[in-house]
Amino acid sequence: MRSRDLSRRVSTRAITPGRSPSPSLHRVYFRHRTMSLRELEWAAVPPRTLNIPATLASGQNFRWRFDDGGGWWGVIGDAAVHLRPEVDGFWWQTFPIPGRWELIENYFALDVDLERLYCDWIEREPRISGAIRRFAGMRILRQDASEAFFSFLCASCNTIVKITRTIAALAERYGEPIAEIEGRKFYRFPEAGRLAEASESALRSDLWGYRAPRVIELARHVASQPEGWLEGLRRQPYRHAHAELAGLFGIGAKIADCICLFALWHNEAVPIDIHVRRIAVDLFRPELKHKSLTPSVYGTLGDLFRERFGPYAGWAQQYLFFADLRVNRTESPSEIDLGTFAYGEVRS
Repeated sequence: MRSRDLSRRVSTRAITPGRSPSPSLHRVYFRHRTMSLRELEWAAVPPRTLNIPATLASGQNFRWRFDDGGGWWGVIGDAAVHLRPEVDGFWWQTFPIPGRWELIENYFALDVDLERLYCDWIEREPRISGAIRRFAGMRILRQDASEAFFSFLCASCNTIVKITRTIAALAERYGEPIAEIEGRKFYRFPEAGRLAEASESALRSDLWGYRAPRVIELARHVASQPEGWLEGLRRQPYRHAHAELAGLFGIGAKIADCICLFALWHNEAVPIDIHVRRIAVDLFRPELKHKSLTPSVYGTLGDLFRERFGPYAGWAQQYLFFADLRVNRTESPSEIDLGTFAYGEVRS
């Protein structure tokens, strides 16, 4: 096969009912290197149902990359994944084993009916309607529990650029290789047992800094628990899971809520950072504006979201959070990418 740009045929198999684009009008071009790209598959899932750019650029995960051709590259569990949004759906593929739609369906929580949530939220709080209009289709990810656990440990008081580099270095150093595509190497996120044996000096060189010994200590704790302990917190009530995580050294209430929401499927979890705190104060309790963020105030702010938005309060706050971050930006959701979304501190 020649090394210059090649046209790869794309399939038109619809994952959900709907008319797929003509393959003659939607050819995808790649440069073949170490692994040929298999046929992309079509999912007739419109952006209002799954807004890929907004979802992947909203600070939930730090391992997705946006390419010049309009596609996204990332890792879900033991698979490298390519996504290419279009106006009425998206092209997708998994590597090295193709066609693993169930990974994408679960990762993006496609079983959750967003339209029903929108109606419920707007009835409860009409002021959320602007964020819904702007970022319709944004979803909460169902991530690997261990990956979210250690990623958000890195995310505290850090920037998107540094977090992305740090997580990538960690996966490359300690994770199992998945595939090499177009010169891009993809790695599975390392298990806690591997991180428990990590070198502190190596972690420091990979930009973990003062967090390095904390990562090792927490990895040893997780590895010492019964198998599946972290994932098992999904089956526990939210407050139990949150308390168990928040009690660990270096985690705290905010990181515990990030893990609960983005990896343990506790949809009512509300991570309270400076942005979400300001939103809660402005919308619900102006008298809390000058209160210190004590554990009691933190709990009160989260409860305000839960009382107002119900069991999917965590999803609602993500819309308000993302809208607050982008209040001075004018690009549409389709123009969002991680390169322009390197906002200051993450969940600070």
